[in-house]
Amino acid sequence: MKKEYRINKQIEERIVDLVHPDKGLEKNMNINDALAIAVEKGLDLVEVSPAKDKKNSICKIIDYGKLKYKESKKHKAHKQVTKEIRFNVNISVHDLEVKNKKVHEFLEKKYIVRYSMEIRGYREKSFIEEARDKMEEYVEEFKEQATWVPLKIYPSGNRIMRISTVLSPIKKN
Repeated sequence: MKKEYRINKQIEERIVDLVHPDKGLEKNMNINDALAIAVEKGLDLVEVSPAKDKKNSICKIIDYGKLKYKESKKHKAHKQVTKEIRFNVNISVHDLEVKNKKVHEFLEKKYIVRYSMEIRGYREKSFIEEARDKMEEYVEEFKEQATWVPLKIYPSGNRIMRISTVLSPIKKN
């Protein structure tokens, strides 16, 4: 939702609180005096906070074009995409290679990747330390492309456990 500002002659109040670029806040200023100061400086008088509850509206002397430009940049901020790759403890070598190839592609596109190994049933749970070692070995493949948080083991249901980490792509200048 974009905020609409009233500028210069669009401001309806006769008395405003002015945020002056040099002097700070000046309370109860006549709108015509505030406009004169803005014109003298070659800038715009922008109402940043409308009047409410018997308080004056707050106006600022700034370049309106720059303000709009900065706001447009805020709205276009890039959302970080997170992808997830899951596999079982007993994954075959080829299947793991295919999944790791996909992780490499995601990291090249600067996506964050949640890399998880599922441990199902009581039998697999008894080998949890071996599974953790395997997972550490698998994650080492991405040391050139990503950083990661330490592995976490947490329950994911009645008989399922998950060893998981988050791979973040390395930012290159």
